[in-house]
Amino acid sequence: MSSLRGRVQAMRIGSLRRGRAPEAAPGVTGTVRLDRRTKNLTKRLRPGDVAVIDHVDIDRVSADSLVACKVAAVVNAGPSTSGRYPNLGPEILVAAGIPLVDGVGKEVLSAVKEGTGVRVDGNQLLLEDGTVVAEGTEQTPETVAEAMAEARAGLSVQLEA
Repeated sequence: MSSLRGRVQAMRIGSLRRGRAPEAAPGVTGTVRLDRRTKNLTKRLRPGDVAVIDHVDIDRVSADSLVACKVAAVVNAGPSTSGRYPNLGPEILVAAGIPLVDGVGKEVLSAVKEGTGVRVDGNQLLLEDGTVVAEGTEQTPETVAEAMAEARAGLSVQLEA
């Protein structure tokens, strides 16, 4: 028995030396949970899930709920900030280290099924086999800050009108 254990261990070490260790794909992986209404979705989310939503102007309450659910990533069919008014949701998600991909289109809601394994890498949502299902805009602290500045400027113009 111990000789078998030794051979298995030697095989593992040998394969590591030859560079055959499995490499993790870039981005984050998780199980899709989707809903058009973020409020309904947060009731079903588990830590590590990828939330697929259709939520224009993600608000603070929704973002706080997504963070509390410990999602791996958020993929939004619509824009997380439309520019109509400043909203804190995208900033909260990005500050929490949760990848946020915006504007992938409503087709994503029918392109992926609840419970499917996916990967979010940059601005793409991919199936486990690497097929790109949706592409949008990857939000970063810089892009979120820029969108907020534009929304504040647009709000003052709207108030003057």
